[in-house]
Amino acid sequence: MFTVVVAAVVAVVGLWYSNVQTRQANEQAQQANAQARDDRALAKEGQITDRYTAAVGNLGEDKADVRLGGIYALQRIMQDSRRDHPTIAHVLAAYIRTHAAKPPAKDQDVAADVHAALTVLATRDTTRDGPFLLDLRAAKLPNITLESTAGSAAVLSYANLRGADLTGAKLHAKLIGADLTGAKLNDADLDDAYLNNANLRGADLNGADLDDANLDGADLLGADLRGVDLDGANLNGANLNNAKMNGAYLQHTDLNSADLSGTDLSDAELLGADLRSAKLNDAKLNGADLLGADLRGVDLSGAFDLTREQVEAAVTDGDTRLPAALR
Repeated sequence: MFTVVVAAVVAVVGLWYSNVQTRQANEQAQQANAQARDDRALAKEGQITDRYTAAVGNLGEDKADVRLGGIYALQRIMQDSRRDHPTIAHVLAAYIRTHAAKPPAKDQDVAADVHAALTVLATRDTTRDGPFLLDLRAAKLPNITLESTAGSAAVLSYANLRGADLTGAKLHAKLIGADLTGAKLNDADLDDAYLNNANLRGADLNGADLDDANLDGADLLGADLRGVDLDGANLNGANLNNAKMNGAYLQHTDLNSADLSGTDLSDAELLGADLRSAKLNDAKLNGADLLGADLRGVDLSGAFDLTREQVEAAVTDGDTRLPAALR
């Protein structure tokens, strides 16, 4: 019996000792793995630092192809390193502001390296931006083109583009909440662009194409929209106070709840436009085509140059208020 007990105790001790050794071996293996991971991370960080230093150095080179290489190298680092993404975005934005401080020479396009830097920023992963906000104020980027890539629109949302020169630019982009105060966008192609809640106060959009663009809640106070194509656009709740819209194309445009006080709409095409709840105090409507325009419930009592023919061509109801001369 004693022998059996001793054998059992020895077996238990052996199992315990074996477990202790196994646990110690596992802990050592985990420590070794953790150390290896740390070493790899440090090595990777060192490689990224070296790549970043080389790429930024290339931005200062005289040869355009070397600068382009630096820009695309920075793009790759942005993709590889979430931590370095905001810093690189700031570097590229500063590069554009510096190298596009003056417009290109006559009949010349925006420099290829500037265009490349803008494309990198417009196609970046914005979920990695952190505190970064795109600042391109006063940049001279006439006739620049930003197209959708891989089914996704270029992103310039919330960008600071105050006073930027985007004359003739082709921007099929998301510009949601962007600050375009005083920007030059005359003859720009903004077809299908997203400009929801954008600040376009005093912007020059003369002759621009905004067909089917989304300008819901946009601020266009005093903007120049003469001859603009806004057919099918969404201007619901937009501020168009004192805007110049004479000769603008607004067929089937959503102007519901828009503020058109003091706006010049002379000779504008408003065929089938939705103007319900819009403000038209002191608006100029001489020669405007209101055929089928929805003016139900609209107060037109303070509008200028409105004729009976225009009213009869529009859709009105008992709540539509007309100027005293037409009652």
